[in-house]
Amino acid sequence: MDINTAKKCTDRQTDVNNPDESTNINNIVNGQMDVNNTNRHTSTYEDIKMLPSIEEEKKWERDGVIFQMLMSLYANVIVVGPAMSFGYSAVAEPVMRAPKTNDLQLNAVQANWMATASALGIPLGCLVSSFVMRRGRKISMFVTSLIALAGWMIIYMSNSYEQILVGRIISGISAGMSSVPTTVYVAEITGPKWRGTMMTWTSFSFALGVLLVYIFGYIFKDDWRLMTLMCSLLPVVAIILALLVIPESPLWLRDQNRSEEALEIMRKFRGIPKDMPTPTELLLELKPRPQKKNQNLLKHLMKRSSLVPFVIMLSYFFFQQFSGIFIVVYNAVAIMDKSGVQVDPYLGAVLIGIARLIASLLTSAVSRKFGRRIPSIFSGIGMTIFMASLSLYLFLAENGIVISDKGIIPAVCMLLYIFTSTLGYLIMPFAMMGEIYPSKVKDILSNLTVAIGYIFSAITVKTYPDMLKLMNMHGVFLFFAIISFIGLIFIMLFLPETKGKTLDEIEDMFSKKKVFELPAEEEVEEEVPNAFSLLRKN
Repeated sequence: MDINTAKKCTDRQTDVNNPDESTNINNIVNGQMDVNNTNRHTSTYEDIKMLPSIEEEKKWERDGVIFQMLMSLYANVIVVGPAMSFGYSAVAEPVMRAPKTNDLQLNAVQANWMATASALGIPLGCLVSSFVMRRGRKISMFVTSLIALAGWMIIYMSNSYEQILVGRIISGISAGMSSVPTTVYVAEITGPKWRGTMMTWTSFSFALGVLLVYIFGYIFKDDWRLMTLMCSLLPVVAIILALLVIPESPLWLRDQNRSEEALEIMRKFRGIPKDMPTPTELLLELKPRPQKKNQNLLKHLMKRSSLVPFVIMLSYFFFQQFSGIFIVVYNAVAIMDKSGVQVDPYLGAVLIGIARLIASLLTSAVSRKFGRRIPSIFSGIGMTIFMASLSLYLFLAENGIVISDKGIIPAVCMLLYIFTSTLGYLIMPFAMMGEIYPSKVKDILSNLTVAIGYIFSAITVKTYPDMLKLMNMHGVFLFFAIISFIGLIFIMLFLPETKGKTLDEIEDMFSKKKVFELPAEEEVEEEVPNAFSLLRKN
């Protein structure tokens, strides 16, 4: 390689440690300099000696991915503490209804409101989250963990039913606040190769939180205060991580015009050593986006490309909630006890948590392979079959027809219902919101959709005892099966496939009268070549 060729390629990178080049970094990051300008040379022939070998570059990439994974894992710890509020009522309600000590005792109506209170707080948390995130991703994760800790401690120290309700509402607010900051943070720190995988860790964290609270319930089934104290440990760990370990999002720092901090942190996330130049594509990534002009938000909200996906997603969330998914999560112990499963109901709840955790782990691979529609259709079919089977089993048992299966059939039906529901109805609506809404209204419609979805959840949890009195357990399960089947028909008719489409193609698809007008294309992921690879090619 001659000097001119090397020099031509090394012009596309900047040495961040060279004080003479600090102006160039700031100019590029602030959008004042054309990074493709080859008229100005800032590198010297000696810089060629600093260029890494292929092995070194792979090592740096590997180090960057490891750092991204660690910080993504730490960020997802923020989710686990609030997520435990989903399953807390399932394990705490039985002991609160019939305490074995002189502790606080709740009646049936109060226990139902304890479960509902958390669901009522979640929509408020979803709406609050967007405002807190403007102060930074790091601070939003810290505030979420602080609120979660406050909720658990209020419940732990409660001496009255009203205090428990306050603690449950606060826990619900933290649950509503938890997922969005973590998901956005992970999306902003990860490279394109691993972004999709790491963004699915949030659903896994929610499943892990529910499983942990079920395990605490199984171990401390006679002491709801000890269960609560164990739940409070995760927010404490999350607060420490948010304050001392997790760095701020470099893209948020960029948007606050803190370019030097953003560049320093982003180099860590990409594994670039301090003594090496900064690749141009990294500077391009940190280049500020142009300021948007004031736009008529209502005008964009009323467009077909906004209204059609909004109706589709609201409908999907309706079928998600009224098919019984969250009712089972909130009442796992009682449902396992009444379903004819001949096993400790607390252990049965743990098995439900494990089934959901395994399905959450598989969701990422299933979605990458089959898209959004096929897993949703499979989920609807499975939920319909297994809920209908469980309903028939209980109907026969209530009418004196006993099946000698030792409770295996209801256990299998319940676990497979949880497994299939997690693969589609539970996770897909949340996953699709990031791509189905137009960018101009994505924030407001995403938060509004989730808030309304959890209002549906509060309604189902609150009305569940009345449904039991009206229809018995087999009737409730039949209702869930019917809703799952109607949801399946809706998905087959109206849910579009978004796999393989760009965000612009998805928006155009909803702007037309026929939703399925655009065929899916293969998704091609092409990485931007860096300065080192360009140098080797020449």
